Amino acid sequence: FKQWYQRRVRDSELVKEREKDEEISFQDVMKMSSAYQKPIKVGVEKLPRSFWLNALFFPQGLLTGVLQTYSRKHGIPIDSLNFKHHVAPLPSRREEEDRHRAQSAGLTPAMWAFPGAEAPENGILIHGLYLDGGRWDGGNVVEALPSKQVTPLPEIHFLPQQVDNTPKPGVYECPIYRTSERCGTLDQTGHSDNFVTSILMPTEHPPQHWVTRGLAIICQTVD
Repeated sequence: FKQWYQRRVRDSELVKEREKDEEISFQDVMKMSSAYQKPIKVGVEKLPRSFWLNALFFPQGLLTGVLQTYSRKHGIPIDSLNFKHHVAPLPSRREEEDRHRAQSAGLTPAMWAFPGAEAPENGILIHGLYLDGGRWDGGNVVEALPSKQVTPLPEIHFLPQQVDNTPKPGVYECPIYRTSERCGTLDQTGHSDNFVTSILMPTEHPPQHWVTRGLAIICQTVD
């Protein structure tokens, strides 16, 4: 009985010491967490200057969100909105050299989203797209150079506007696909898992010319 009593007392002392340690630890945690309980001034979250479309699991959701934001901001029904597209001029030689150095260093297009000028007030900038079957000369879609079937595109400004169904000469409705396979299946929402959207690109050739060429924009190459 004596041995049992001594062991019981020793265990009780250990339990008290453990409770004391736990109490101190809890107080320390409360002190550390008090920093998170202070009032914080919440500002507008800074969005990326430009978006890499292929990094998104559901890029159609981003485009719909842009239309919704514009609709609420200007009080325009979202059903009466679509996008107007402006492809940036070709990059300068210095910018092209910087891009090649970045690629050689292992940087991905997603890492180029924040540098540069501020984001546009309306719409978004999209980067990291490729033209398959032609090339962009800075103002029009032209024939691809020999052995260069796929060429990178500059940034594209997706600017919401009210729907305008008037025929537009000198443009080609170019589809955007996530992969070069250009095929996919429809999900439960009715969206394709490969086709994203289409944009109007200026060209001096009739649209049927580029349909024959199979011109399209892809988000990623087979490389």
